[in-house]
Amino acid sequence: MALQYSITINNRAATADTLMVFQNDPGSWSPNALSLAWFTKFSNPSPTAKVRFTWSLDVGLSWADTGVLAPGVDYVAAETYDPTAYNNYNEATLDYNGAYLFKDFKPGPDPLPRLYLSESGNIPSASAASVGVTMAGSTIYATQAKPNQKLTFSLKPSYFLAYGSFEEGQVLNVSAINNPLQLTYPNGVYALETTLNRDYSWTPPVSSAIANAERMKLLSR
Repeated sequence: MALQYSITINNRAATADTLMVFQNDPGSWSPNALSLAWFTKFSNPSPTAKVRFTWSLDVGLSWADTGVLAPGVDYVAAETYDPTAYNNYNEATLDYNGAYLFKDFKPGPDPLPRLYLSESGNIPSASAASVGVTMAGSTIYATQAKPNQKLTFSLKPSYFLAYGSFEEGQVLNVSAINNPLQLTYPNGVYALETTLNRDYSWTPPVSSAIANAERMKLLSR
């Protein structure tokens, strides 16, 4: 089983809304790529409300019929490619024969988690599709599909947490997101915990082990 990362959120906000995890290094996929709402969950705040997101670092490819890719567009993957199901072949081609498809899977110049995608000359110049890179099965970044392009993805996770009106797969305008919280995992730490306060501020993330130890201290008093 792949190593699992997690973030646990204690929701003490003043109103109900959606918790969203996203990543923000789209240039590791393509210079024109955009970030997507990676994971989302609607949450009602309460003194005991908790939301937990978990993921692995398994990466893959996706494409979607998006029209012009822009903030607010919903990216709904029409096809995904998981290299671990194909002998870890981490290079593929996006082709077009009246519809888009992944084909020609093979080992890339460097192994996973690096990904390589060639876009064939058959792709329309005014393509209505976008291509994305996935992590843990959901798309994190996407860019407009174009003919005769070669894309490379280098794994550089940069995790953020936000609270607001988001839908999974929504293309984000990252600069417009209110008060995002960066999640940094120290070496050897894979589970973090934070609290969203009533004024929508965040407590600094700590390891879940430390958070649990603090709770046990309070209970023992």
